[in-house]
Amino acid sequence: MKKILIILLGPLILGPAGYFLGQMMAPEPPPAPAEMADAEMAKEKEKPGKVAAAPKEILYKMPLGKFTVQVMQPENVLHIVIDMDVYLAGASEFERLNGAEGRARLRDGAIGVLSDMAETTLWVDEGEEHNLDRLKMIEEIVRKMHRDFDAIRTARINEFSSARTSRM
Repeated sequence: MKKILIILLGPLILGPAGYFLGQMMAPEPPPAPAEMADAEMAKEKEKPGKVAAAPKEILYKMPLGKFTVQVMQPENVLHIVIDMDVYLAGASEFERLNGAEGRARLRDGAIGVLSDMAETTLWVDEGEEHNLDRLKMIEEIVRKMHRDFDAIRTARINEFSSARTSRM
């Protein structure tokens, strides 16, 4: 009878005791990344003569490919080919947009912005297409695409070429 009592009561008494001892002996969990960043910024502020900077966000590159835009002019047609990449902030947004549907939505957005620009800002005189301000153009593309896609932070033009053909 004593053996049965020891076998039954031993785990019932020692199980909770082991659980509570494990809780007391377990190390503290590491602070959340946001708390760590705040603590590091507070330490940087305490140092004299230094300014604490916000942590940099990680950007993920998503190539969109080549786009050909036709700018119709009275006497000729200007064909502009742009190979472009966009940079997204946040791994979750990158994962969400990295599939076939998300990439197609990004390409459609870029094509819409470029076609709008072809009707307005890319209307250039003959011989001036090589002097287009690419930095200004990419800023305009990012600004307009950021309305629909909040994760877009910047973009890069890998290739930019243009050719004129006579209009028949």
